[in-house]
Amino acid sequence: MTPLAGQMQDLSSRFSREGYVALPNVVSKSRLATLTEELRREFARAKANGELSSGGGTISGHLNCFPGAQSRFVYDELEQYGVFDLVRTLSPSATRMPNIGCNLNLPNSSAQNPHSDGYAVSSFLIVNVVPIDTDLENGAMEVTPGTHLREYKYWQYALSGKPAIRTCLSAGDVVVRSSMLWHRGMPNMTNAIRPMLAFTWENGGSDLADPYTAHGGKITLLANRYAQNLSGRLRERAFASLPALGKGYLFVRSVIQ
Repeated sequence: MTPLAGQMQDLSSRFSREGYVALPNVVSKSRLATLTEELRREFARAKANGELSSGGGTISGHLNCFPGAQSRFVYDELEQYGVFDLVRTLSPSATRMPNIGCNLNLPNSSAQNPHSDGYAVSSFLIVNVVPIDTDLENGAMEVTPGTHLREYKYWQYALSGKPAIRTCLSAGDVVVRSSMLWHRGMPNMTNAIRPMLAFTWENGGSDLADPYTAHGGKITLLANRYAQNLSGRLRERAFASLPALGKGYLFVRSVIQ
């Protein structure tokens, strides 16, 4: 029996109401600390060697990456704790292996605009694992409970008046959330990269029998949602440096679409 076996009903009820549940002290803190240093070293190496393209998240400070085959221990510990049993309880269609990812919140990053990660017709689950203590200073994610219950356009969300909260968590904690939950990455005001691991089941999960074989099993830095071309870089810079203008643009665009 896993540690979560007796909590499924309570966790499912909380998830139904809020759109997410937090699980404390699930994954080894010491092994996560080692992985964090490996991710930071790879970023520093790529930056020093001029391998980072301008844009794609480097301007706003929110970059994606594949955390490498050495992060497999996180999957194993989630499975042993019963987290994937919870995922299958909440979403019986999540039968395949998840996509394996990570977000790097870079020093001096800007706040993202609130958003959800999916549409109602194709919603999926996301499991985030916190590798280091996460607080207001290093950019704890902001979530808006209950926004998974319906599909919002940006203007509808902006006028909903729903209160957002910051998810301050400890290393080894886990958040299981719906892709429909509105959230945003927040500024990292420290001088150290803050990673956040992600297991996702968009499109049903990974196309690979073993998702840890992606990218040759090596830590790989990847673009975020902004395109790595001139228009993408201009758009990212505008949203990062003029947040009020960015919010206004999203509001108007969502009204006329």
